[in-house]
Amino acid sequence: MTRGALLLLCFLATFVHAAAATKPSVLYVQVIRGTDQEKPAGKNYREIGPKLSAKLSPVFKWKHYWETELKKVDFDPAKIAKVALAGQRTLEIEKLKSGELEVRLFRRSGLVTKTRQAKNGRMAILGGEESNKESFFVVVRPDEPVHGRE
Repeated sequence: MTRGALLLLCFLATFVHAAAATKPSVLYVQVIRGTDQEKPAGKNYREIGPKLSAKLSPVFKWKHYWETELKKVDFDPAKIAKVALAGQRTLEIEKLKSGELEVRLFRRSGLVTKTRQAKNGRMAILGGEESNKESFFVVVRPDEPVHGRE
Protein backbone atom coordinates (compact mmCIF):
# COMPACT_ATOMS: atom_id res chain seq x y z
CA MET A 1 0.00 0.00 0.00
CA THR A 2 1.38 3.37 -0.92
CA ARG A 3 1.95 6.12 1.62
CA GLY A 4 -0.82 8.27 0.04
CA ALA A 5 -3.32 5.41 0.18
CA LEU A 6 -2.39 4.75 3.82
CA LEU A 7 -2.91 8.44 4.72
CA LEU A 8 -6.25 8.44 2.92
CA LEU A 9 -7.31 5.28 4.78
CA CYS A 10 -6.33 6.86 8.14
CA PHE A 11 -8.26 10.04 7.28
CA LEU A 12 -11.37 8.06 6.30
CA ALA A 13 -11.18 5.96 9.48
CA THR A 14 -10.94 9.13 11.60
CA PHE A 15 -13.84 10.73 9.72
CA VAL A 16 -16.07 7.65 10.10
CA HIS A 17 -15.24 7.43 13.83
CA ALA A 18 -16.02 11.15 14.34
CA ALA A 19 -19.28 10.84 12.40
CA ALA A 20 -20.32 7.85 14.51
CA ALA A 21 -19.48 9.71 17.73
CA THR A 22 -21.79 12.58 16.83
CA LYS A 23 -24.60 10.44 15.42
CA PRO A 24 -27.97 11.87 16.52
CA SER A 25 -29.96 9.73 18.93
CA VAL A 26 -33.40 9.82 20.46
CA LEU A 27 -33.99 10.79 24.07
CA TYR A 28 -37.30 10.91 25.92
CA VAL A 29 -38.06 13.68 28.41
CA GLN A 30 -40.85 13.06 30.93
CA VAL A 31 -42.26 15.52 33.43
CA ILE A 32 -43.53 13.56 36.43
CA ARG A 33 -45.77 14.75 39.25
CA GLY A 34 -45.38 13.00 42.60
CA THR A 35 -48.38 13.34 44.91
CA ASP A 36 -50.54 11.56 47.47
CA GLN A 37 -53.67 12.65 45.59
CA GLU A 38 -55.49 10.47 43.12
CA LYS A 39 -55.35 11.39 39.43
CA PRO A 40 -56.74 14.91 38.96
CA ALA A 41 -60.07 14.95 37.12
CA GLY A 42 -59.98 16.19 33.55
CA LYS A 43 -56.19 15.96 33.26
CA ASN A 44 -54.47 13.83 30.62
CA TYR A 45 -51.94 12.52 33.11
CA ARG A 46 -50.71 8.95 32.69
CA GLU A 47 -49.49 6.63 35.42
CA ILE A 48 -45.77 5.96 35.12
CA GLY A 49 -44.47 2.52 34.27
CA PRO A 50 -42.91 -0.04 36.59
CA LYS A 51 -39.28 0.71 35.66
CA LEU A 52 -39.50 4.39 36.63
CA SER A 53 -41.74 3.62 39.60
CA ALA A 54 -39.06 1.24 40.93
CA LYS A 55 -36.55 4.13 40.85
CA LEU A 56 -38.79 6.78 42.47
CA SER A 57 -40.94 4.90 45.01
CA PRO A 58 -38.17 3.71 47.38
CA VAL A 59 -36.61 7.19 47.53
CA PHE A 60 -39.60 9.56 47.65
CA LYS A 61 -42.69 9.59 49.86
CA TRP A 62 -45.45 9.94 47.25
CA LYS A 63 -48.23 7.37 46.75
CA HIS A 64 -48.79 8.29 43.07
CA TYR A 65 -46.56 9.31 40.18
CA TRP A 66 -48.16 10.77 37.06
CA GLU A 67 -46.57 11.67 33.77
CA THR A 68 -47.81 15.15 32.90
CA GLU A 69 -45.71 15.68 29.78
CA LEU A 70 -43.67 13.54 27.37
CA LYS A 71 -41.35 14.83 24.65
CA LYS A 72 -39.30 12.89 22.14
CA VAL A 73 -36.00 14.71 21.47
CA ASP A 74 -33.73 14.11 18.49
CA PHE A 75 -30.45 14.69 20.28
CA ASP A 76 -27.37 15.68 18.29
CA PRO A 77 -24.32 15.20 20.55
CA ALA A 78 -22.52 18.01 18.72
CA LYS A 79 -25.13 20.56 19.89
CA ILE A 80 -26.89 21.59 23.09
CA ALA A 81 -30.49 20.41 22.98
CA LYS A 82 -33.04 22.83 24.44
CA VAL A 83 -36.45 21.48 25.38
CA ALA A 84 -39.31 23.81 26.37
CA LEU A 85 -41.53 22.32 29.08
CA ALA A 86 -44.74 23.42 30.78
CA GLY A 87 -44.58 25.61 33.88
CA GLN A 88 -41.99 27.96 32.38
CA ARG A 89 -39.37 25.20 32.55
CA THR A 90 -36.59 24.61 30.04
CA LEU A 91 -34.23 21.67 29.86
CA GLU A 92 -30.78 21.71 28.29
CA ILE A 93 -28.92 18.53 27.40
CA GLU A 94 -25.25 18.67 26.47
CA LYS A 95 -22.72 15.96 25.71
CA LEU A 96 -19.46 16.86 27.43
CA LYS A 97 -15.95 16.07 26.17
CA SER A 98 -15.74 13.38 28.87
CA GLY A 99 -18.63 11.58 27.18
CA GLU A 100 -21.02 12.33 30.04
CA LEU A 101 -24.36 14.05 29.48
CA GLU A 102 -24.99 17.19 31.49
CA VAL A 103 -28.68 17.91 32.00
CA ARG A 104 -29.68 21.37 33.26
CA LEU A 105 -33.18 22.34 34.38
CA PHE A 106 -34.23 26.00 34.32
CA ARG A 107 -37.41 27.62 35.61
CA ARG A 108 -38.18 31.04 34.24
CA SER A 109 -34.68 32.41 33.67
CA GLY A 110 -32.82 30.70 36.53
CA LEU A 111 -31.02 27.40 36.89
CA VAL A 112 -32.91 25.08 39.25
CA THR A 113 -30.59 22.07 39.21
CA LYS A 114 -28.22 20.10 37.03
CA THR A 115 -26.80 16.61 36.94
CA ARG A 116 -24.31 14.57 34.98
CA GLN A 117 -25.10 11.18 33.61
CA ALA A 118 -22.35 8.62 32.97
CA LYS A 119 -21.68 7.51 29.40
CA ASN A 120 -23.48 4.24 30.03
CA GLY A 121 -26.13 5.78 32.30
CA ARG A 122 -29.68 4.80 31.53
CA MET A 123 -31.70 7.58 33.13
CA ALA A 124 -31.17 11.06 34.58
CA ILE A 125 -33.70 12.31 37.15
CA LEU A 126 -33.94 15.95 38.23
CA GLY A 127 -36.61 17.66 40.28
CA GLY A 128 -37.76 19.96 42.99
CA GLU A 129 -40.51 20.60 45.49
CA GLU A 130 -43.58 22.41 44.27
CA SER A 131 -45.15 22.34 47.72
CA ASN A 132 -45.39 19.96 50.65
CA LYS A 133 -48.31 18.31 48.82
CA GLU A 134 -46.48 17.42 45.58
CA SER A 135 -43.16 17.38 43.73
CA PHE A 136 -42.15 17.38 40.12
CA PHE A 137 -39.42 15.39 38.43
CA VAL A 138 -37.90 15.62 34.98
CA VAL A 139 -36.62 12.33 33.62
CA VAL A 140 -34.27 12.05 30.62
CA ARG A 141 -33.91 8.55 29.23
CA PRO A 142 -32.87 6.77 26.02
CA ASP A 143 -35.66 4.16 26.16
CA GLU A 144 -39.27 4.89 25.33
CA PRO A 145 -41.37 5.02 28.54
CA VAL A 146 -43.93 2.34 29.32
CA HIS A 147 -47.05 3.55 31.10
CA GLY A 148 -49.28 1.98 33.69
CA ARG A 149 -48.73 -1.11 35.79
CA GLU A 150 -48.01 -3.59 33.02
